[in-house]
Amino acid sequence: MLRGHDPRGRDTDHVANIIRPDRALGAGVDILPYGDSDKLFTRPMIERILSAGWQPISYRQNTELHAQAWHWNPHGTWSKGGNRGYFVGDARPGNDPITHSYGYPLPRRGVTRDDGTDVIGYSRLTDGDESTFWKSNPYLAQRFTGDPDAAHPQWIILDLGSEQSRSAIRIAWADPYATEYLVQYWRGGDDPERKPADGAWILFPRVRIDDAHGGNALVQLARQPVRAR
Repeated sequence: MLRGHDPRGRDTDHVANIIRPDRALGAGVDILPYGDSDKLFTRPMIERILSAGWQPISYRQNTELHAQAWHWNPHGTWSKGGNRGYFVGDARPGNDPITHSYGYPLPRRGVTRDDGTDVIGYSRLTDGDESTFWKSNPYLAQRFTGDPDAAHPQWIILDLGSEQSRSAIRIAWADPYATEYLVQYWRGGDDPERKPADGAWILFPRVRIDDAHGGNALVQLARQPVRAR
């Protein structure tokens, strides 16, 4: 039971809220290999867990580290026939208990760096083959989030390996392509992804594109070359 306090810290006579520790406090279970949930979530095992004092138990996957799409409900629809395209889990849980939840690897994911695993591979960005491509994350689009696309900007980082002088870049756009984008360079520490507070992203002097038309675009970054990695 929680009692209220006035601004001076004195107890008041009314109850602010009531909690049930056996319902409000619990534990979490992280990702399990396929099939393990059938062995773990059995009545004898659950009784053992509850006997240890744990109450509600939540279960999560770490598919966000694998740059995958997490779908808590295995029942849903695909954007294309034959289980192809992008999977959207049904918003209704249904009558059957959900014991398996899947994270589907995206062959064209919105990252080229995978902090979750090194065995699935990356989206293609700079392999020298224009028949392969990098694609932004479709699940951040307005169709899925309900927010304007500008609320969830997407980005790619190109590491040149060392500081070099650059005044222009060429971008080979696929279809669909970005109609608005910025080009920036990093000033600061050696790892802008893991240590973003060690520096800042700076906009190239002549790059704020708001009317791009795709194609093989030559983008002027600055009148004079800029040293950047």
